[in-house]
Amino acid sequence: SALAFALIEAVTGVSIRRNLSTVIVAHIAFSISFVVVVVRTSLKNFDRRLEEAAQDLGADGWQTFWRITFPLILPGIVGGALLAFTLSLDDFIISLFLSGPGTSLLPVEVYNKVRRAVTPEINAISTLMLILSMSLVGLSQLIQRRR
Repeated sequence: SALAFALIEAVTGVSIRRNLSTVIVAHIAFSISFVVVVVRTSLKNFDRRLEEAAQDLGADGWQTFWRITFPLILPGIVGGALLAFTLSLDDFIISLFLSGPGTSLLPVEVYNKVRRAVTPEINAISTLMLILSMSLVGLSQLIQRRR
């Protein structure tokens, strides 16, 4: 992603301002393929006859989607979102190369603080990140069990 922005600048001569928008675009470009694979697997295992049955019983397209399709593929969507979040949080390099001045991102801040010394602040941030990640995994498991 960072290489793509550098290539665009080199070929076109257009300078791209590095800020939060460039980081978001790069993380989306990096994570989208992983999300597509997870959601596609969920859709592949989906029984299309359920949609046909709902439409035979009088449901329109939106009702069929929100009442039948979406609840059945929700675990795949949540799994893809969790995977994208984890990859985005872990990919320090994209955040470092594409964040501009004045843009403060958690992975870059943790890296900068750890370079100096491991402080109680870093320990607290790491603990919060671990708790957040474990909570999201627990939420994913809860959603899958409800299915």
